[in-house]
Amino acid sequence: MTRPVNLDLTAFRFPIAAIVSILHRISGIVLIVGVGYLTYLLSLTLKSPESFDWVFNAVRTTYHGVLVWIVLTAVAYHFFAGIRHILLDFHIGDSLVVSRRSSWTVLVVSGIASIGLGWWIVT
Repeated sequence: MTRPVNLDLTAFRFPIAAIVSILHRISGIVLIVGVGYLTYLLSLTLKSPESFDWVFNAVRTTYHGVLVWIVLTAVAYHFFAGIRHILLDFHIGDSLVVSRRSSWTVLVVSGIASIGLGWWIVT
């Protein structure tokens, strides 16, 4: 007897808690790369006043700002999703209804934080 094989991920409907968990892992990967990038920008700011001004202007006007925004958004998302996962480890909110609500809360709060971070970088 052969088992059915369905490798089309679009055929599955993942629960919101699974999506939040997967995004938490992805944000962790983004943080691993992003910390190196932010460290590089920090090292540039410490070289001279001219390089500080270059980084300051680059973050506000070029793709560097988008990259910094992505990393900071990953930090915010990872933080909020991490709090949710820690609470689940202590069996706080592990019922289905509360888990769905906390998942949506993580997405909404992270979205608000992402918009706020983008505004902060631009201004």
